[in-house]
Amino acid sequence: MKILESLPVLHESSPRLILSQIREHGPIDRASLARMTGLHPSTITRIVTSLISEGLVQEDGEGPKGLGRKPIMLSLVPEAIHVMGIAVESTFVSGILVNLQADILDRMEFRLRKQDMPSVEEGMALVIDFLLEKARERQVDVRGIGIAMHGIVDNQDGVCIFAPALGAREVPVAATVQARYNLPVCMDNNANALALGELWFGNGKGLDNLLAVKVGNSIGSGVIIDGRLYSGSRFWAGEVGHVTVVFDGPQCKCGNYGCLESVASIEAVVTKARLLLKRGEGSDLLALTGGDPDALTFSHLQEGAHFGNELTMQLWDEVGSHLGLALVNMINILNPTKILIGGDILPVIDYVLPKARQIVKIRSLEVLQGTTSIEKVGLGSDAVAVGAATLVFKELFEA
Repeated sequence: MKILESLPVLHESSPRLILSQIREHGPIDRASLARMTGLHPSTITRIVTSLISEGLVQEDGEGPKGLGRKPIMLSLVPEAIHVMGIAVESTFVSGILVNLQADILDRMEFRLRKQDMPSVEEGMALVIDFLLEKARERQVDVRGIGIAMHGIVDNQDGVCIFAPALGAREVPVAATVQARYNLPVCMDNNANALALGELWFGNGKGLDNLLAVKVGNSIGSGVIIDGRLYSGSRFWAGEVGHVTVVFDGPQCKCGNYGCLESVASIEAVVTKARLLLKRGEGSDLLALTGGDPDALTFSHLQEGAHFGNELTMQLWDEVGSHLGLALVNMINILNPTKILIGGDILPVIDYVLPKARQIVKIRSLEVLQGTTSIEKVGLGSDAVAVGAATLVFKELFEA
């Protein structure tokens, strides 16, 4: 089931091309659309008239005056289409209801009872049911559901190939959700969704080459090349978490040693911090846990950084070093214009990025130095869920 089935005006590629140009460049006039698309002005007029009558496009006042009369500008109608974005992480499921501008109208989060697929399915059902009820209260139709999921995802068939934290393999998630709700479902890996959302609505707008890195209990990245997501031949592209950064480092969940994820994920940092506390280091940090090293959490490491705790600052500095080294490899291979960092790491990102940038400056090829900016995501903690919703918009707008 495709979202286009419910929008007959978009069955052909030309209306989708025009709609896409209005999204990217609007407000825009008809003459500019003709120049950008190569379509005849009479074709532009006919299609725009149809899009206006269907409530997808609106006339948005007059543009600047040229040689003739002022042109009438066109823009999208934000409330014309509403979709859901569902983010499936290893410990929670979150969801949002958005319009065409990715304005968040409602949201819900469900903490997983267990780290397994039955709990994920329970969480998705509760979140989707809640958002559908909110949509009914707003008297809007939900046109599709986007799902961004932890692990390796077949984004063509909507199958969870492998989600290590959930112990899931070959689960037809999209088909199950589509059958239950009779709505179009698009699905991808959470880091890919993060990258797509940032490209359309966040700090990646206007870029053709972008890397978005999601740092949490696992680490992955979404790769944008020439304005399009790159998934690789087996949906494995972007696994920056499994780039080796410490040759004789700790064993990773993937079985290798010294992967970025094994030393720079939140889980890895918390584990190391607990070990250091047991060795007698960081007495000030230990006081935050009531004297129990095993009670240490990510929240304590956030608090420690906020107060300038020496051990905590050292730990986040090390994360920056490891992350920077991995990013050097990605820059040398992909040469992105910008790298965006997001995920659960965001509350401490300002303690991590300076060191990461320093390592990139020192270790990257001289000819590439200064060509890639490294920033945090623009969509904040909602970046993955917005990206999930963008998966549906992508199906709608792509010609």
